[in-house]
Amino acid sequence: RTLKGTVTDNQGLPLPGVTVTIKGTTDGTITDTNGEFSLTVNEDDRVLVFSFIGMKDKQVQIGDNLRFDIQMQEEILGLDEVVVVGYGSMKKSDLTGSVASVNIEEIVESQSSANFENMLQGKVAGVKIINSGNDNPAGGSTVRIRGLSSISGSNSPLVVLDGIPVGEAGSLRNINPAMIESIEVLKDASSTAIYGSRGANGVIMVTTKQGKVGESQVYVNHKTNLGFFSDELDYWKDPVRMMELSNESFVNAEIEPIYIGQPDPTNGVYYPSVSEVESGAWPYQTVWEDFIFRKPSLTNETSVGVQGGTETNRYNVTATYFDGEGMRIGDDYEKITIDMNYENKVTDFFTVQTRAGFFSDDRNHVAPGGYGRNPLFPVMSGDGTPFKLYSTDYGNPVGIRENVTNKTESLSGYATMQFNVDITSALNLVLRGDVRGNYADNNTFNPVVWTEEGDKWKNRASHTRQSWQDILFDGFLTYTKTLAQDHNVSAMVGANSDQSKYRYLQGAGTDYPSTTLQDENLGAGNEMDVANGVSEEALLSGFTRLNYNYKSKYYATFTARADGSSKFGDNNKWGYFPSGAVSWRLSEEDFIQNTNFFSDLKLRASYGISGNQGISPYQTNTVYGWNWHAYQGEDIKVYGPGTQVGLEGVGGRYIMWGGIGNADLKWEKTAQWNLGLDVSVFDNRLNLTLDTYQKNTTDLLRQQFLAPNSGFDRMWTNSGEIENKGFEMSLNGRIIESPVWQLNSGIIFSMNRNEVLNLGDANASGLITDPNGLMYEPFRSMQGGTFLESYYGILAIGEPMGVFYGYEVDGIIQEMPNDPVKLTQPGEFNYVGLNEDGTLSPDNRTIIGDPNPDFTGSFNISLSHNSGFDLSMQLYTVYGNDIISRTKLNRTDLQEERWTWENPSETRPSLRADRNYYFSDWFVEDGSFLRLQNLTVGYNLPNISFMESARIYATGSNLFTITNSTQYDPEISENGLGDAAYPRVANVTMGVQLKF
Repeated sequence: RTLKGTVTDNQGLPLPGVTVTIKGTTDGTITDTNGEFSLTVNEDDRVLVFSFIGMKDKQVQIGDNLRFDIQMQEEILGLDEVVVVGYGSMKKSDLTGSVASVNIEEIVESQSSANFENMLQGKVAGVKIINSGNDNPAGGSTVRIRGLSSISGSNSPLVVLDGIPVGEAGSLRNINPAMIESIEVLKDASSTAIYGSRGANGVIMVTTKQGKVGESQVYVNHKTNLGFFSDELDYWKDPVRMMELSNESFVNAEIEPIYIGQPDPTNGVYYPSVSEVESGAWPYQTVWEDFIFRKPSLTNETSVGVQGGTETNRYNVTATYFDGEGMRIGDDYEKITIDMNYENKVTDFFTVQTRAGFFSDDRNHVAPGGYGRNPLFPVMSGDGTPFKLYSTDYGNPVGIRENVTNKTESLSGYATMQFNVDITSALNLVLRGDVRGNYADNNTFNPVVWTEEGDKWKNRASHTRQSWQDILFDGFLTYTKTLAQDHNVSAMVGANSDQSKYRYLQGAGTDYPSTTLQDENLGAGNEMDVANGVSEEALLSGFTRLNYNYKSKYYATFTARADGSSKFGDNNKWGYFPSGAVSWRLSEEDFIQNTNFFSDLKLRASYGISGNQGISPYQTNTVYGWNWHAYQGEDIKVYGPGTQVGLEGVGGRYIMWGGIGNADLKWEKTAQWNLGLDVSVFDNRLNLTLDTYQKNTTDLLRQQFLAPNSGFDRMWTNSGEIENKGFEMSLNGRIIESPVWQLNSGIIFSMNRNEVLNLGDANASGLITDPNGLMYEPFRSMQGGTFLESYYGILAIGEPMGVFYGYEVDGIIQEMPNDPVKLTQPGEFNYVGLNEDGTLSPDNRTIIGDPNPDFTGSFNISLSHNSGFDLSMQLYTVYGNDIISRTKLNRTDLQEERWTWENPSETRPSLRADRNYYFSDWFVEDGSFLRLQNLTVGYNLPNISFMESARIYATGSNLFTITNSTQYDPEISENGLGDAAYPRVANVTMGVQLKF
């Protein structure tokens, strides 16, 4: 018999691509673009099975019927949703830990980014993502889960791709967003401790797309992105005003001004007078942004894939080409990604899964800045070469772009093979092997004339080649059984081995008689410099997990992991990381069910310990190395124990010497408890998740100070304790759900409080106690630049990490003292504690700011209509963090507010060319902001005969930002310092999604 019919969704619209199979066989078909199907069956066939992604499977008795008109219902991805956890998966209703799922379709299909982490901003409670360089076409971000837990170790969460740990979040460009099926974020110790020493900062689980049973399906996604600065660039648009204020600044410093129509005595450059420019006698007025920036930048991203399969074979292949432009001309990024998944069900009990991928990218770097260059001078000289004011002028951005080379090429690949063996119906074995490798080559050429390095070395070229490989094997047994009525047990035990090796080789040549080949012939240089190195590390682990639930009401989970790391000495090579969690589904109790109000109500509690080994290898060994040393006017190499581990002082004048080994170095450990509440009401249409937590990190991996007679400045050790505690809320609702309209909305709120509890022995750690009783250690130093020698971030006991420490300013001095010095004259900062002789005691410093926000949050809303139109929007906010803004000194509009006798400002100092600045609260600003993160409008095209579906859309991102900061963009580095060189880039993306 031939059966026919039509399949529609819950709104009555036809569903193309629905798989219709005969139960118990592989025979079947797929509905066409009109939702219709035709299938020939035998007399013995009894049941038809209808399945489609996002819909509940439906089984229908065949009987004597020849016609089947089926309406499928949306699958509510709530309690029955399967989420991925470490070394396994489980239903969301069975979770005891804090695990958040991300709607990947919303972000991947509407945004364009070289890094998938950038797309997660504002999508998960407790996850903070700082995208401070969105002008970088290669992407890159800072990812934090539940605050900072380490001083010198890693703070980035682990990323696990299809069960394989692949690195830390923030710069994983080799993960193709188009290949991602789902993302889960593991936040509490119960869920992360299964990864032991890698789980202290949270875990991001990424699962890639698998083939679907049915006919082959081809999908094509394309995005074209246009980038614009979201704000106007700040530079001198009125050269005359620039000249007037510059002359004023020099006069106030009692220095001869330069804009007087005479050659400068220092460099011989002729600077015109104000009258020459006003009269038009001076011929040049350059708008530098026209020669530096694209208007707009253009990025194209195209993904092509094919998937399909039968009951025994499934496959998915995706290829993506990404061609991205930065806002600076010549700043480009290009990459190709190919990923392949294949699954073969060899027998009823044995399945083989293979995954392989290839990644290639090319990056052309262009030096930032340049648009603030003096507009009174031309771009090009009369001979057609970029213009230089004087011989050591290395600031012409066009000259740098055309003559300096800085390119990076990389190639990487991976291959995974996994065997799944169902030993019995209750016992499953997984054996897995994974090999990954990466090769990168950075080429630079710094020529004479255009770079200081090139002039010093008579041209300098270099190649730095790096290679990395990782080999991983793991296996685990999982036993799942209902032991007695209503007693459900799942136990897992496994082992893991992970070894990696990193190598680098650098060759540099100097003193080139010819620059024709630039960096392509290093041997042509009269002098050569070669360096190389190798680094290896290994991790051996055993792990187990036990899950128990009774009547799907009472749940308990226990996990444990033991890690042995080559990074630590024999005394402390192994670390042990247990955790436990319980939960109670009150919604399964009669007294809750009788209320007929809750769809789900669950209490969760967990406690556990995870670790951190995020430091470089060999810190337990004493280093014997070399460094440059100035002797009798020459730089010579000096060999001996130790190595340079940092620089301090103005201009980095002091070398910090380290490299002494510590055989007792051991793991950082983070102990965390979590209390959670999951609530669903109105038939799962309104869902609320609340979590509160506290985590304490002890045995901090850090470099402590050593006594001067040791001959060393720093040594790696374990000391100190940091606490993070916070609250998270996620509220999602399906507000309108009718055959015509659907309206969904969500709110995410996160707050984290960070505190330094202990910094170890005061003498060994070099702690300082100020007159106010504050005990602290300098943390982040200011090497020259705007401020006098200063520490802008400290670790202070009882305070958050990295608080700002400096002077307070009480307005601007207005009256002339009896015996004035420059620092006490009218128009100067009135520093609190400033002495009449112009001296300022460091004892007057105090805490003047905190870079950690009070909270972060986002608001998401989406609206769709059965005609095919949809609209979505996301607002993202960060509130309560302080940032350091040095740009307010030089902003052209703010300079008009300077102190003068005619304008005795109480907020801005006078202009003075020779002023040195102390780090004070005048530079500290509120970094809070509210941003329209995304706005998307889409349309699903009506049925097209040769297509399964087609969608077009347009997205705007970073469209506007509301802030009180004087920065272009208040979203800078997590330490609060890092003046935004440009406004944030607003993007307009136009895309099309096709399925055949």
